[in-house]
Amino acid sequence: MAFYIHLRFVYITIFLLSLYNINALKIVDKPKSILKISEFIWEDCGPSSDPAQVKSLSISPDPIAIPGNMTIAVSVDVTSALPTDIYISVTMEKKVAGFYVKIPCIDNVGSCTYSNICDDWAQVCPQYFEKYGIPCNCPLPANTYTIPATTVEITTTLPSIISGTFRITGDIGSSEGHLACIRVQATLNT
Repeated sequence: MAFYIHLRFVYITIFLLSLYNINALKIVDKPKSILKISEFIWEDCGPSSDPAQVKSLSISPDPIAIPGNMTIAVSVDVTSALPTDIYISVTMEKKVAGFYVKIPCIDNVGSCTYSNICDDWAQVCPQYFEKYGIPCNCPLPANTYTIPATTVEITTTLPSIISGTFRITGDIGSSEGHLACIRVQATLNT
């Protein structure tokens, strides 16, 4: 269950990193091998009418060694309060022979939809983000949220079988409509 919550938190963080400072985040697991993430690119894939827009996102170094440290800086404009019934639909794809192939949702990993994001956020936020004055309950107020360059230690490992180029799209919505979209792409190698 703890792995599921951490992995779900990683998916959610793709969007919410822009709202919160994560320099206290540590995910601990037994090291297996060093995985390198390189060629990281991102885009805000939602329409300009979305109430949340990722304006900048930078991650370094390139490549990022896992386990290891990474530095992240991000800025997001939230033009209206984000509601309480937020969900995220994640589409995870792996590049195979020049084409992206959708990875199915298996045990809450892959192309899955996660509901009750605000409930998860309320559990994770106090430990990591409340000390920075970040609201830990929904609705999240309108504001421009900026995190300056922050170093995060990643002490977990991922199975070496997940080598390759991946594209992950996070469509964020609620009963009120579409809220945001972010797409990231990176190459993972051992």
